[in-house]
Amino acid sequence: MLFDPTPKDNREDFFNRDEEINRVRSLSSPITLVLGLRRTGKSSIIKIALNELSLPYIYLDLRKFEDRAYISFKDLLLELEREVKKLTRKFPSLVDFLKGVKGVSIAGNEVRFNWGVKNRLNFSDLLETLNDWSKDRVIIAFDEAQDLINLRGVNLLYPLAYTFDNLKKVRIIMSGSEMRLLYRFLGVENPKSPLFGRAMNEVELRPFDHEKSIEFLRRGFKEVNVEFREYERVYEELGGIPGWLTYFGYYFIQTRNLEESMDRTLERAKGLVMEEFNNFLSKRLIAKERYMVIMKRIANGCSRWSEIKTAVEIHEGREISDSEIYNYLNNLMDSSWIVKDEEKNEYCPAEKLIGRVFRV
Repeated sequence: MLFDPTPKDNREDFFNRDEEINRVRSLSSPITLVLGLRRTGKSSIIKIALNELSLPYIYLDLRKFEDRAYISFKDLLLELEREVKKLTRKFPSLVDFLKGVKGVSIAGNEVRFNWGVKNRLNFSDLLETLNDWSKDRVIIAFDEAQDLINLRGVNLLYPLAYTFDNLKKVRIIMSGSEMRLLYRFLGVENPKSPLFGRAMNEVELRPFDHEKSIEFLRRGFKEVNVEFREYERVYEELGGIPGWLTYFGYYFIQTRNLEESMDRTLERAKGLVMEEFNNFLSKRLIAKERYMVIMKRIANGCSRWSEIKTAVEIHEGREISDSEIYNYLNNLMDSSWIVKDEEKNEYCPAEKLIGRVFRV
């Protein structure tokens, strides 16, 4: 059902993303990046591709760490351990391959990863073991992988580069809603990064345009045999982010009332967006008020750099350095809260409802 707001795991319940699913399924590079704004369907596309490929996989949802200032290697290993246990239940033969790996303890069929300093598991060793075990290919998926930039105690870029160059059966999938931050973590444009210059399979999920948004709504209401005509109004109010259109359809089926459904969608958006923005601010508490001033200024109309700087200075009653303002704007762009219109030299909300939430 198109208007079911829970994540999808089969293609029939998904709209207009066949090309993107097929590109993820192709595994045409050792590393695949699935990029797009929040609520464009990245997690669902990865899960659909994994289900259709029928290959063994490990799926790590890093969103559970997004409110933390940092992720320890212990945190990551415990998540890996949980997923590898699932894999060994489905493929018991993997246990024999893990027995000789330093940092892995086996009791019967129970697998434990050691994270202490003296005898901890090396991530490269785990990847190498998976490569040796796999008959075809094995996939490791990192959902919202940009949060790995906060990982402490280990540098994953070297194991990822080693995998890219040498482990032909291991495929890595990484999703990222904070696209610039993910690129910065991987260092794809940094000559000092181990992954510099690697050609990755990039799949970008853009918001629906006007035509696709209207078709999505039409199909969704036809699917449940509900009459609806105000397609233009919904697109004008909500834009083309599939998640927001899904919430609207879900609420309208319940209420059959346009205004109430719109209000409930906007209230839902406000809750989700502010929760996510508070997670962003939790790592930047010293500048919290400045970020709020910047977002409110941009939400009330795309703004030039000088206008944003003036708004922050008026709020604080003192001069703020240019470098600080640039830093705040770059952090907001890295995390996909705002975008820059290079032609007009203006900063704008990354999508329509972000603007509406901060105007409210």
